[in-house]
Amino acid sequence: MNGELHALITACAHRGAMLCRRKTDNRTTSTCPLHGWTFRNSGELLKVKDSRGAGYPENFNKDGSHDLTTAARFENYKGFLFGSLNPDVLPLEEHLGDATKMIDFIVEQSPEGLEVLRGASTYTYDGNWKVQMENDADGYYVTATHWNYAATTSRRAAGDSTNSTKAMDAGKWGKAKGGFCSFEHGHLLLWQEWGNPQDRPL
Repeated sequence: MNGELHALITACAHRGAMLCRRKTDNRTTSTCPLHGWTFRNSGELLKVKDSRGAGYPENFNKDGSHDLTTAARFENYKGFLFGSLNPDVLPLEEHLGDATKMIDFIVEQSPEGLEVLRGASTYTYDGNWKVQMENDADGYYVTATHWNYAATTSRRAAGDSTNSTKAMDAGKWGKAKGGFCSFEHGHLLLWQEWGNPQDRPL
């Protein structure tokens, strides 16, 4: 298991209490805050608090019966991790299909590979996430919804800002060539030609 990637459901095998309360962690064990069961980071149940006093039978926790649940499918493509709770899904590369060409294009722009910057954007969407993703293929909304961002980058490009940071000019999106591609299995790509490609980091 050394060096391999695995995905575990962060719910105690006893009562389902959440084990990991942080986005990142490097501990070798996790202890459930509800009843004190301890698990290795491999998912193996390591210790049950007062197992005899709690009344568990002799055949309790045999053959990994109370280890953490692993994701049914978990695969890696070029450093992007994909998981599924359904064991009967297509192999990842088959599921991605021609969308892999887009991932390759992004990852392989530099001989040094892709640099992942620190930080995260996390969203909770109370609905069908596929509808929300499909809505992202609509570039028509950008200048209305993100007008402040577009105006800020336009001011920088015009020299009207004291901030000298070079940024991609979203203010020209409405007049630039663009479109979207749809792929099998519901994948889609929104593309846009930048008005100031010379300011890209690469």
